[in-house]
Amino acid sequence: MLTGGAPLQLSSLYRTHLTFSRSQTAVGEGQTSCFIFLWNAYSRIVKMEIDQKLQQRIDIKFLVKLGKNGPEIHQMLQQVYGQCALKERTVFKWVQRFREGREDPKYDARSGRPSTSSGNENIDRVRSVVLSDRRLTARMIAEELGLGKSSVHTILTEHLDT
Repeated sequence: MLTGGAPLQLSSLYRTHLTFSRSQTAVGEGQTSCFIFLWNAYSRIVKMEIDQKLQQRIDIKFLVKLGKNGPEIHQMLQQVYGQCALKERTVFKWVQRFREGREDPKYDARSGRPSTSSGNENIDRVRSVVLSDRRLTARMIAEELGLGKSSVHTILTEHLDT
């Protein structure tokens, strides 16, 4: 909930920022700083929504420990969070997980193929290319090595500190 008791409406806030960004772009000055401002605001809104979902899972855990059942918990969440409340099926899944002994309200790490693009071999390849010519851009390095531009950017910023 935002202050004043109004539930968070991500789509309407996003439309407001999008409209604002269009009007600022028409002016022509400060486009980059306007975009950064809007992106930061949008990121905070998304983070608030994610935090709100985590808070609801924490509330579910608390209510399960008090002995409440799924429909009661869902009704309570709707009273508190309004339209932003978790869906009934999601509440039931989390109730079941907490009754089975789960303690962590955060999502588990998903399984899947591990990222290999920023492995030691590729880090060494990027390092040698950068040392040979420091004026190369991430895009040029990616094309030369056959890697994705985002992978090269990750290697440059997180592994090579450039």
